[in-house]
Amino acid sequence: MQEGNSENIKKQEILNKRSNFNTEFDPHLFFQLFKQNKWWFCLIIILCISASFIYLRYTAPVYESSLVFQVGSINTANKVLDVNDIQERDDLAKDVEILKSKLLFKRALSKISLDVSYYNQGDILTFELYKSTPIKVEYEIRDSTILGQPFFIEFKDSNSFVLKEGTNLLGEYKVNSEINHPKVTLIVKLLRKEEFSQYENLTDGTMFFTINDLETLTNTYIPNLTVYPINNSAQTISISFKDNNATKTTDIVTAIANEYVLYDIEERSKSSKKALQFIDDQLDTYYNKVKSSENKIQEFQEGNSFTTIDRSSLYFDRSNKLENELIDFDLQKTVLTEIKSSLANDFNSIDVYQLLPILAGTEYASGIMELITTLKELLIKKENIQYEVTKNSEIIKSLNYKIEVQKKVLQESINSSITKLTAKRNQILSKISELENKFLSVPAKELEFARLQRVLSIDEKFFTLLMEKRTEYSISDAGFVSQHTILDKAILPSNPVYPNKKYFILFGLMVGIAISLALLLIKFISKTTISSIDDIVRNSHISLSVLGIVPTYKHDIPVSQLIVNRNPKSIIAEAFRVIRSNLQFISKFSGKKILAVTSTISGEGKTFCAINIGGIVAYSGKKVVIIDLDMRKPKIHLGFGVENNVGMSTLLINKNKVEDCIHHSELEGLDFITSGPIPPNPSELIINGELDKIIAELHKVYDLVIIDNPPIGLVSDSMELLKKADYPIYVFKNEYSKKYFINNVERLMVENNIQKLSVILNGVDSNSSGYGGGYGIGYGGYGYGGYYEDEPEKRKGFKNIFKRKKKG
Repeated sequence: MQEGNSENIKKQEILNKRSNFNTEFDPHLFFQLFKQNKWWFCLIIILCISASFIYLRYTAPVYESSLVFQVGSINTANKVLDVNDIQERDDLAKDVEILKSKLLFKRALSKISLDVSYYNQGDILTFELYKSTPIKVEYEIRDSTILGQPFFIEFKDSNSFVLKEGTNLLGEYKVNSEINHPKVTLIVKLLRKEEFSQYENLTDGTMFFTINDLETLTNTYIPNLTVYPINNSAQTISISFKDNNATKTTDIVTAIANEYVLYDIEERSKSSKKALQFIDDQLDTYYNKVKSSENKIQEFQEGNSFTTIDRSSLYFDRSNKLENELIDFDLQKTVLTEIKSSLANDFNSIDVYQLLPILAGTEYASGIMELITTLKELLIKKENIQYEVTKNSEIIKSLNYKIEVQKKVLQESINSSITKLTAKRNQILSKISELENKFLSVPAKELEFARLQRVLSIDEKFFTLLMEKRTEYSISDAGFVSQHTILDKAILPSNPVYPNKKYFILFGLMVGIAISLALLLIKFISKTTISSIDDIVRNSHISLSVLGIVPTYKHDIPVSQLIVNRNPKSIIAEAFRVIRSNLQFISKFSGKKILAVTSTISGEGKTFCAINIGGIVAYSGKKVVIIDLDMRKPKIHLGFGVENNVGMSTLLINKNKVEDCIHHSELEGLDFITSGPIPPNPSELIINGELDKIIAELHKVYDLVIIDNPPIGLVSDSMELLKKADYPIYVFKNEYSKKYFINNVERLMVENNIQKLSVILNGVDSNSSGYGGGYGIGYGGYGYGGYYEDEPEKRKGFKNIFKRKKKG
């Protein structure tokens, strides 16, 4: 009892597993699919590589030119004068920002001949004739809307041409003649007119030119500019530019480097110029003061008839020192007041280089200079970021807050400095008043004369000081020399950086391989049909006996489907011999036998296998009869070309006798019984008990009764016959039967306890690498030699083509 329960549990486990097919990777199947589709994969790869070539052919090449730029400026005059150079900076990031700024880029483009662009238009690509144009256009714009509009030129000869604005014909004109257009005046000149015959492209109407707007051109080209620091210690910067024209890339990067040198000199000399302007303004003021003081002394001397008063010398010396200090404080206060006034107006328009020179000599310069420099850096950072983010972004808000804080700190610092200067000035004025009180006993005229001399001395010293400063800044301005150097000059690129020919061909190859592998993998994953004996074994959860495989027949199959007698030495005939040999391992008992053949669905070749198994057994001298029990869709009578008036359906109802229904085939020892007229109840006829009597009667004459059953996946008529059969056979067809059909075999063996059931794989390609030995699992296998009649046909190749015929 326990053994029965254990067996039932084992059967249930097998049934539960039978729908879970093995999903392990099958290299044999994978490479078999590859072999079957290899020409498609080759075609895909060729198409992808061809697409790469087409892309390369019809894509405008992009060239890149670069140079290495070293920044470093020095003012030689400052070194001679030992003046602190407040202009020198060590921050390389500032130079990088200036080099890639739109302002500098626009200035650089203005130095290159890009106001008119000339093009040669092809069928697909358009090439710019930069510095290689055979014509030159001079123009005078009256309406800026004409900028960027194409003008097409078609030369009739070396003296005349047709001009079009877009698609509008403007007329035919002479070379060098003035063309009046409502928006522009044009003069088209032909360069090297004597070589006109060399410019065949001028006569086909594919050439055109555009008058460019510098601002638009800047916005178009600046994304192609790349500037980045290479080495901060060495102060080196890389400048590169990409464009479809190789010559233009070289000219633009060189122009940017050269323009930066000029721009840097201009910007750095602004400080000296601003200082000189400030000093000149003060010189005018104090020149007038000196002149006025001299006139007052002269008038005083003329009115009082004396030249010097020695008693006032002591008072004069002391008051002179105090007045000198007062002048210094007044100068510093004037500078700070000017900065404060600038801050109150509009700080965004202030140039830090215009403020720093003014602070150079002040007592409180260092702290305020640092604050101004920091504030200017925040403003520059804000301007750069505005190209990348919106005004309402959090980054801009944060920078605005920092700028306001820094501005307040700067204002408070200036206010504090002015307050301190005012306090010190008041102290000096107090000391001067004390000094004047001490010398009240000095006669009024002497004291007045001393005061006039003191004022003149002060004005002269201040004037002299300003003259010295002016001389220093003039020398400094003249002595400024740029030390920027182009370390590696831009070289005319010979090969484009895009598209890279080798890269794109390799990319096309890789894409083709990837698509092929993806399709192969999809085909592998989505493949649901049986491809080999290995598929049957691997997807089965019980041990299946494989009786053999039947290769595909290369010739036309006869109507009877009996082919083993047509070419006994063929591969397919040998395959059925192997099946015949393996049958002895299924049933070891001698005597009369029953062989029942079924499949899952129609079309898997069970009738074909039944007929040829019968034929190959009949070849061995046995008498064989084939019964067609597929009464719903009979085929045997069609194959052998006989009437189906009588047969199994009439035998099962006892309408006819067995001997009246037997037909003889063209092969000796092989007979067959057709299904007879199609009955309404074939299942009931099969199980009514008459079939056993018919088989018993046939065994009196025949050694083997082969029953061609209906497909078991559709009906269950053949279930009992498979149980009774000595050789129950289940037929699968290669690349036709689904993998889940294997469930039927497991169900038959487990649920119905059919232990002898074995399978045949029909329709296997004999050229497949998987065909051959190894299929006779449990029964041994037979390899196929090269002695069959159809073997030479299959193996014909180049060796036979080039093989010499023997003479004689």
